[in-house]
Amino acid sequence: MSGYIMERNQKEEARMARSVSFAWSEKKMSALGFGLGLGLVAFAITIDIVTRDLGFNFGSIKLIYDQNVTHWIILTSPMVLATVFFVMGKMVKSRERVIEAKLEEEKHQSHLLETFISHLQESNFRVEMPEEFKNREVATRLETFKVKLASEKSKDEQRSWENEGLASFGDLLRKETGRDELSYEVLRFLVKYLSCNQGSLFLIDQARESLELKACYAYDKKKYASKVIAVGDGLVGQCFLEKETILLYDVPKGYVHITSGLGLANPDCIAIVPIKHNDTVVGVIELASFDRLERFRVAFLEKCAEAFASVIQSVIVNQNVKELLSTSQQQMEELRSQEEEMRQNMEELQAIQEQMGRQLEENIVIKNLLEARERVLAQTTILSESDLYGTITYVNPKFIEVSGYSSAELIGKGHNIVRHPDMPKELFRTMWATIKAGQTFRGIVKNRRKDGGIYWVDATIVPIFENGKVIKYIGARYHITDEEIAERLFERQMEILQLQAVVGA
Repeated sequence: MSGYIMERNQKEEARMARSVSFAWSEKKMSALGFGLGLGLVAFAITIDIVTRDLGFNFGSIKLIYDQNVTHWIILTSPMVLATVFFVMGKMVKSRERVIEAKLEEEKHQSHLLETFISHLQESNFRVEMPEEFKNREVATRLETFKVKLASEKSKDEQRSWENEGLASFGDLLRKETGRDELSYEVLRFLVKYLSCNQGSLFLIDQARESLELKACYAYDKKKYASKVIAVGDGLVGQCFLEKETILLYDVPKGYVHITSGLGLANPDCIAIVPIKHNDTVVGVIELASFDRLERFRVAFLEKCAEAFASVIQSVIVNQNVKELLSTSQQQMEELRSQEEEMRQNMEELQAIQEQMGRQLEENIVIKNLLEARERVLAQTTILSESDLYGTITYVNPKFIEVSGYSSAELIGKGHNIVRHPDMPKELFRTMWATIKAGQTFRGIVKNRRKDGGIYWVDATIVPIFENGKVIKYIGARYHITDEEIAERLFERQMEILQLQAVVGA
């Protein structure tokens, strides 16, 4: 644009120079016409003299004028031509005046254009193109260009303002401070940088599922207040749930008051922005202002809230890591203690294992002895066990061999299954009275096998105690194969017991 103006100025200077040259040529034009007329007169005389072969003297010239009237007409040519050229000079001068006026007008128009463009170059976008500027098409284009330049400058200023603010905010977030102190510094920065009047910052309390006021700032002063808002209550709680910014330009009366030296005033704009990062909301920022916040300022506030949310999440993660580390260290100490305890237990177990090994060796020896004794008893002794009512619960192979009954036929039955009918009932009463009294009964008993045959046994019935009470009875019987000896022993027993013996063969 400036090159175009310079070119126009150069053209104007050239035209001015030409107009000056024409201004002083008006008189010369008359002289030039007069000179041409004289030359024409001299040329006509010379031609006529040469043609007639006359001499160049006054007499020849007088003769020519006397004989040829045309020379008198030619003689008037200097005056005629001088007059014609003078008129032509005046016409040229008049035209130059018109051109000069046009040049002046163009110069004025160029000056208006140059002035307007200079204002644009100085970023003065409030300037208007004067109505006297005649080229309205150019004026319209310049106005459009001015609007575009103003828009671009505004965007550049907004980008510069935003970049500078984000850089300062980033420096603020990098400070190593506690969460509460950082919350206050963040709120103070946003209130001042956005030219707001006051603000509040809430952070989520996961334990109570509520938003707790962490910072309150207004008019360059820190405010001390405590406030808890349940998630979902009011605009702040709603903003937390919906995860979207809320802008109020028609603020209800009484919603919030801005306190100043002039008293209480209702703000014209409320901005409530969620502190969120990766769709996770950790709090809410609420700013109040007497002036409306432009969209780019709200966008800046949202970016700052997102950066702050990232820091808060990092703080929470670090706290969780510290807690986990502390818990891990505590668990490691407990594990070391348990490991030491387990080591001691292992040593004790090893000692017990060694002792059990020795005991096992002793038990094996005892077991072998017991097995040997059991084998001897199995071959020589008829064994049985019964409950407190005389019901058989166990019989050894010798019992089965001698009685002729199977184990299934004996288990669950009373001992009277092998009782011979010749045995007196008084003998068994005496036996039950003895063992129920916790004493051992011993006697000669005649039994009957499954096939009806008889066999005599020398029986010993022993009560078994547990916790001072009889829980069962064990009977050990030795088979008397000599029937005569068995009968004599039985009769002697009956005499001792003073019972009547009824023995049938």
